[in-house]
Amino acid sequence: MLVSHTVTLHLISLVILFGIATGSTLALLLCMAPWGNRRANRCLGMLLTICNLVALAYIAHIEVERLPAAFHAVFALQLLFGPFLYFYCRLLTEPGFHWRARHLWHMLPALASALLWLWQLPVAGGDLLSAPCIGDATCTASDMTRARFVHRAAAMVSPIVYSLWVLRLLRPYQRRIKESYSNIESVNLRWLRVLSYVFLATTAVAILVEIANWLALGRNLTPGLLQALVPLMLSVLLGWFGLQQRSIRLSVASPGDEPTPDETETQVAANSSPTSRKPAVRNLSESTAEALWQRLQLTMEQQKPYLEPGLKIAQLARQLDVPPHHLSETINGIAGQSFYDFINQYRVEEAARLLTAPSNAHLSVTDIGLQAGFNSNSTFFSQFKRRLGVSPSRYRSREA
Repeated sequence: MLVSHTVTLHLISLVILFGIATGSTLALLLCMAPWGNRRANRCLGMLLTICNLVALAYIAHIEVERLPAAFHAVFALQLLFGPFLYFYCRLLTEPGFHWRARHLWHMLPALASALLWLWQLPVAGGDLLSAPCIGDATCTASDMTRARFVHRAAAMVSPIVYSLWVLRLLRPYQRRIKESYSNIESVNLRWLRVLSYVFLATTAVAILVEIANWLALGRNLTPGLLQALVPLMLSVLLGWFGLQQRSIRLSVASPGDEPTPDETETQVAANSSPTSRKPAVRNLSESTAEALWQRLQLTMEQQKPYLEPGLKIAQLARQLDVPPHHLSETINGIAGQSFYDFINQYRVEEAARLLTAPSNAHLSVTDIGLQAGFNSNSTFFSQFKRRLGVSPSRYRSREA
């Protein structure tokens, strides 16, 4: 006699499974993608895979009755989200970064969490690591919930620590790319900064949910559900942007280099006469820096290399037959600007000239920006207004 078994899944399980299918496809593409930073892509693919495993474990947790208590050791993988996000960031921002044995300590909390849980078995309400009751209401929590309090707390602390770490890495990186690129839209990693803030916000919500549940204020939402849903949504975001992330090559500057001038100093330098400033360079004599500065200005005026949208400092240095770091130090020391600000100042001046030329009256403001060397409207408008105080359209109508 045949016995039929009907498998029914909760709606939330179907949503999670859809995310797993998407995340698995993206993880496979990232591991096989021949473009961009392949080491970073593989690291991102591993992060997506770990997210999927945790989500699968959560489906088993809500769909399968009487799972063995040891199964919950799988949730220790949550402690790997932060480390892999951190290593992905380092692989993108530090081209010379390589894996070392000392990096394994980032994985130790996950291993320790799994072993600690196995050590706690069998679960009992009076265990040393079980969370105490705060009033009679919280004692409605199961022994399993109370016993895993330490593990849930660790899973919340880890993304906070690593997200803040990633944000700390991205701050000097933002300065460094401005020493190598004249257009930074495709390499600024702004999406990774947003992702870190999303990690922080999600963790904050999970902490509030944990507190609400512990005070018996309702159990419609649990931190475990957030752990299953949010990483999958983040993995889709990671995969989408990660597949498009270009390989980043910094021609000059390193993590130990001095920071470039801040926005205030850059604006002052842009409005002052560069030739009246004394060079502040470390590896060049004053006369050598002045000579290179004169050659650079002549090249900018006669050949107008800034009109090339994707101009990098390595290309301009090759044109001048000097090392990129010498050119960078000269621009920093004499102009008081990063390469990015220096080139875009010329582009703004070119755009202003084109906007007021009668022969260009038929061209749109966007066309003018492209002709001046900008490759995005957002950068063109922001740089133009920052330097001249008005939008390109307002400037054209005012000067007409």
